[in-house]
Amino acid sequence: MSSQKGNASRNRPQKHQNRFAFKNNLHDTNIRTKRLNAIQINHVCPRCKDILEWKIKYKKYKPLKAAKNCNKCHTKCVKEAYHTVCQQCSGSLKICPKCGVSRDQWPSNGQTTFENGEEDDNDQENSDDKSDLSENDFLPI
Repeated sequence: MSSQKGNASRNRPQKHQNRFAFKNNLHDTNIRTKRLNAIQINHVCPRCKDILEWKIKYKKYKPLKAAKNCNKCHTKCVKEAYHTVCQQCSGSLKICPKCGVSRDQWPSNGQTTFENGEEDDNDQENSDDKSDLSENDFLPI
């Protein structure tokens, strides 16, 4: 039995393996699927964008049928599925309309670029300085 205590190892390979990736429009070519594939996800944090793209990719996304109430201004103006705050409130408060995280907490792409387009030339110098620090020391950002 697979639920047997201490029986974590398996002697055989997986019985059914996927030979090709799932396509949400392979057998279903109706208008709803075409609309879902054409949705552009904007103005949300990167984590929420990944979540919504996954839902669209695997046919788990369910569009809204009627407008919802905004959690900040309490008006019926939220027209996007899975959003809790309207576009006006999320723009003025600078938060994600889906999860409510402020924009300064959104993770960046990981690369430091400056206004003139140059990259940080001090990366090599900074990496040498990091090795000299102990566990309790920290680098100023």
